Amino acid sequence: MNTITIRSRLNSRLEVSVISGHFATRHSHNSHYIDITRMKHEHTMAAEAALTLSRRYAYDKGVDTILCLDGSEVIGAFLARELSKDDRFAVNSAKRIFVITPEYDSNGQLIFRDNLVPMVQGRDVLILISTVNSGVSVRRVLECVTYYGGRVQGVATVFSVLEKVDEVPIYSLFTPEDIPGYTTQRPEDCSMCRAGKRIDALANSYGISRL
Repeated sequence: MNTITIRSRLNSRLEVSVISGHFATRHSHNSHYIDITRMKHEHTMAAEAALTLSRRYAYDKGVDTILCLDGSEVIGAFLARELSKDDRFAVNSAKRIFVITPEYDSNGQLIFRDNLVPMVQGRDVLILISTVNSGVSVRRVLECVTYYGGRVQGVATVFSVLEKVDEVPIYSLFTPEDIPGYTTQRPEDCSMCRAGKRIDALANSYGISRL
């Protein structure tokens, strides 16, 4: 498996490590693994990611709550700060923005405890998620926010194959165009499997486990 570094066309200070191979996730098989560990956990990189994402929403979308998935809380906190900066033209200027994370119950369903429900119910919610491939995970989050009475304003992500899910727009720092040869397929349709290429690693939002 080869590793290369890719820089974002939106901000040259943002970079991810991309590993080529055959990677299996819960919902897809992918030709590359996009490692965004630094962006999620290094505060300078997270701050740059938040600054870049904020430009999409600062003057357009009201945001009361940032809902963080896949360990994106550090980016989410910086994003809340950027969106709420004192700017007379910004929609969220000087607003107090909540940064929260849902919980998974024993059946894998997303839930909010009673103390967090008021931060979703009747609120404008921006979903922040690390990567989007099949859109299955995003749909679950959309259903969750709607169930608790929130209004989804958009989806912000580091990497996304899709431009929207169920008519909800996705804004991403990286796209497949940044990664030559990137493919993602449903497990049952995987051309790498049909060609007899073994799976190199299992992948999820926490990282990869080599096989």
